[in-house]
Amino acid sequence: MKKIVTMLSIMILTFTTRVYAIDILHAGETVTETGVYDSTRLVAGNTVINKSEVDGLSLIAGNDLTLEGSAPYGFFAGNNILVNEKIEKDLFVAGSNITIGSDAEIGRDVYLAGNIIRIKTNLNRDLRVGGTSVDLSGVTIKGDAYLATERIIMDSETVIEGKLSYPEESTIENLDKAKVSRVEAVKTTKVEITYTVADRIRNITISAITSFLTLTILFLVVPGVKEKLDKSEITPESILKKTGIGLVTLVSVPMISIIAMITVVLIPVSLITLTLYIISLYISSLLVYYIVGKEICKKLNKENKYLSILIGIITVKLIKFIPVIGGLVSLLCLLYGMGLIVYLATKKEK
Repeated sequence: MKKIVTMLSIMILTFTTRVYAIDILHAGETVTETGVYDSTRLVAGNTVINKSEVDGLSLIAGNDLTLEGSAPYGFFAGNNILVNEKIEKDLFVAGSNITIGSDAEIGRDVYLAGNIIRIKTNLNRDLRVGGTSVDLSGVTIKGDAYLATERIIMDSETVIEGKLSYPEESTIENLDKAKVSRVEAVKTTKVEITYTVADRIRNITISAITSFLTLTILFLVVPGVKEKLDKSEITPESILKKTGIGLVTLVSVPMISIIAMITVVLIPVSLITLTLYIISLYISSLLVYYIVGKEICKKLNKENKYLSILIGIITVKLIKFIPVIGGLVSLLCLLYGMGLIVYLATKKEK
């Protein structure tokens, strides 16, 4: 019987079979890409400088990204991102501070999600933005602009040849001076959901019980998963590497799957991959619970599979309960867990 986790990971990575090389470097390292690649390219690092020519999907993740290469499609995620790439078709960027530089050339649509977003080059088609603020000073957009941001900055040289859509509560600077073909202020409805402490405790309890049962069943049905996790190296370097792999997997798989749907033949495989991807998102956190519990039990000299699962779940769930810190821990668990899934799929039996 094939191992469930292995199957999930292989299916998740189905569309990366044309990858010429995958550069996953530890956080803190600088990655410089200057080659020419007739394939999809995956790169991750703390600081990434890209000047490569990619004839495929360019997928780059890191903290500080300086991007000056070229590719048909660009998928970039990070903290501080400067894009001066020549993208033949569509560009997708997610980050905190995003700048589309004056040397950037985008053939089709641009999709941006971030905090502070600056656009300094003209765009040939539609722009879709989600974030806190976007600066369109001196920019010409030949298509529509959908701006779901709190603040929109324009000037007298801003030109939007299509329709400008934005939430009616957004603040727009110099709209009267800009040249905009059509303007639509979209009315939004805010729905506030209030949870009491008792509600949150009940939800956490139910989630903890579900996690315990799911992980216990997984280990019973596929014992090889536990064996590989027990053999996995738990060092700062190993954790950072798996987290980096998890980040690239998290970002690249859905994007590649959706693009693959364009080719009708791959639609069934794309749907299967996305379904297994969603399942893996849930399993990823469960694997981290076990790793945390196992390490705690080692310190207590009470190594037991079920005790490790229980302690890991309780520890991580309680930390997630802390405001702000809990959100960061949830993200790290997701990324590290996705990296663990890739590890389980690629770890050879000895």
